[in-house]
Amino acid sequence: MEEKRTYLQKMAEKLEQLDVKVEELKAKAAKAGEEAKVEIDKKVVELTAKQQEARQKLQELKEAGAEKWESLKGLAEKARDNLEEAVTRILSKFKK
Repeated sequence: MEEKRTYLQKMAEKLEQLDVKVEELKAKAAKAGEEAKVEIDKKVVELTAKQQEARQKLQELKEAGAEKWESLKGLAEKARDNLEEAVTRILSKFKK
């Protein structure tokens, strides 16, 4: 049970770190020229969907019993990894 609690805490912390990066991207959009702002805003919408998916998987994982834990853990990790990949890719594109 402690392993599950620790895992969930680490997953939640990682999602919070990614939330900060999405907020950084939103700040860049606010300072960008009109063309870049439109493109960044589109990417933010994409990231928001990935954030919601990752949070949903985390919630499912929190509620899962032992029999579903491993399969849901893999899905939650995939959602987190997809979000992290997208954040990294998009931030690197707009670094200036």
